[in-house]
Amino acid sequence: MAKAFQLGIYSEEKTIYEGQVTFLTAYSVSGCLGVLADHAPLAAKLKPGEITFKDISGKSAAIAAKAGGYLEVLRNKATILI
Repeated sequence: MAKAFQLGIYSEEKTIYEGQVTFLTAYSVSGCLGVLADHAPLAAKLKPGEITFKDISGKSAAIAAKAGGYLEVLRNKATILI
C-alpha cells in the first residue's frame, strides 16, 4: 500500500475536500506538479485547471480550479486554496 498524506482543498466559502490521499497533481505557473508522501516543502501558485488526487482506497477524483489558487506542502500535509 502506498504511503498517504493529508490533503485539504478549501475555497473562500467552504471545505471542498479533506482526507488522506496517496497522490496529488496540480498545474502551477511553472508546470505540472506531482506530490507524494514525504514530499519536500513547497509553495506554488496554481493555474486554472484540474486538480486530481487518489484517496487511500484507490479512488481517483478531480476538482476544477477555475481561477487558479495556491498550494502549500509541508510535513506530509498539502493545503490548496482555490
